[in-house]
Amino acid sequence: MLTSLAIKNFSLIEDLEVSFASGLCILTGETGSGKSILLEALSLILGQRADLSTIRKNATKCVVEATFEIANHNLSSLFDVLDLDEEPQTIIRRELSANGKSRAFVNDTPVTLESLKTLGTALVDIHTQRQTVQLTDPAFYLNLVDAYANNNVLLLAYKTQYALWQKCTKELAQLEARQQQSSEALDYHKFLLQELEQLTLTPESIETLEEEAKMLGNATDLLTTLSEMVALGSQENIGLQDQLNSLAQLLAKIAPFGAAYTSLQERILSMGIELSDILQEAQDLGEAVSDDPARLQEVEAQLSTLHHLCQKHKVQSTTGLIDKRDELRQLCGDVEHLDEQIAACKVEVEKATQKLHNAAQQLREQREKVCQPLTDALATRSRDLGMQHVRFSINLNALLSPQPNGTEAVELLFSANKGIDFAPMGKVASGGELSRIMLVIKSIMAEKTQLPTLILDEIDTGVSGEMANAMGKRMHEMSRHMQVISITHLPQIAALADAHYKVYKDVVGETTQTFLIPLDEDARIEELAVMLGGKNIKQSALRHAQELRNV
Repeated sequence: MLTSLAIKNFSLIEDLEVSFASGLCILTGETGSGKSILLEALSLILGQRADLSTIRKNATKCVVEATFEIANHNLSSLFDVLDLDEEPQTIIRRELSANGKSRAFVNDTPVTLESLKTLGTALVDIHTQRQTVQLTDPAFYLNLVDAYANNNVLLLAYKTQYALWQKCTKELAQLEARQQQSSEALDYHKFLLQELEQLTLTPESIETLEEEAKMLGNATDLLTTLSEMVALGSQENIGLQDQLNSLAQLLAKIAPFGAAYTSLQERILSMGIELSDILQEAQDLGEAVSDDPARLQEVEAQLSTLHHLCQKHKVQSTTGLIDKRDELRQLCGDVEHLDEQIAACKVEVEKATQKLHNAAQQLREQREKVCQPLTDALATRSRDLGMQHVRFSINLNALLSPQPNGTEAVELLFSANKGIDFAPMGKVASGGELSRIMLVIKSIMAEKTQLPTLILDEIDTGVSGEMANAMGKRMHEMSRHMQVISITHLPQIAALADAHYKVYKDVVGETTQTFLIPLDEDARIEELAVMLGGKNIKQSALRHAQELRNV
């Protein structure tokens, strides 16, 4: 339960701190006094998005802190999931800075808004005036049925299978779309691949062919030059080889006379050996030169093809063409394997569909089981609130395709008067009837979910007289099992409170502030008298207020 709330620099609140009792706590005050501001501040604790405009003017930071007594509410597993330390007195704090920063803490441990929202959902349910419109929302009816049936485990199992089924069907759709696109492009890709595979590609293909083309294009000059070179070196008597031999013979005569002469001889002999190798290589190169115009034409054609393909595929070299060839092989191979992948994926979809069907069937059966008990409970509790001939009917309507929360939609029909056919609640229920039905639903859901705290913001709208007293008694009964905090304008309900708090505005200095104070018994009588007869309290109103408190 919520034991205390502290608010600083939030909207009209400068510094407020209040402790809450167990049981039924009632908040009263004039319209515009700031009751909704309190709920907005509490919503921050429960993980709602922050609006920086709510930070009080001239303040640098807004702080909202709430303390919850949770020792008896079995929340250990939730704290484990959120990786938080559980404390019997759990303190949640939210800080907003004027520079746009927002921070949240649970027992002084920083948490994300998502974690805060998850924890807040387990601690408090706030019913606002606008939420009564949920009585026309099929999703709200579905939540009601599942809460009454304790479908948490079955619903989680269904959602798990639904997520798997969605994943499989999405993957199949993507594969089939890819197959369609790939089939249309497959022929073109195969053509491009064939162009590249007809060539023998190496990283040096262009350089090798360009060198061969130069040799073929200059074959005559190469042959002439190499022939002349061999002739100059090897001509008898006057060739370079014979001249070097003659030099070597001359030096042989004086070589014994000193190391310098020996060195000269050795160098001449080395030159002779090197010249012999050069002339032999020149002769071999000459023999390798081919004066072949047909081959030259073939090489130039290959070069033209390679340059054209480089330009076509927007690459700079044959290395790029090799990469492109490998990419096309992968693409064509993937398309050929798509049929196998699609077939395997279809098997997975069938398995996932069957598992989803089984989970959906179990969920539906459990929902069907509670439809009649739930309608009976709704009718019984509504009759306690003065709707003597009320009847409810719940229909489970099959959906065309699975949805995140099941394969059926819930329709809640209503009849307030004897002999009148069922009709959608939003069309035939009055405002007062909607308020009473919402209280009944909240009481049922609160019992099933075992929430520590339920906050009701003017759920009694449109109700007066004896029905107000009946609603107050229902709230009081609910508060025996949980903390109920209710904002009301009805004295009949306020009189039944275990603790009564007054919200009011006052001007302090140059600014207006909202205050919240607990009322003692005398102050409660006076507040009830004001609610009954206005600010000018009369003795009759005071007596009526005392009578209400003695009920």
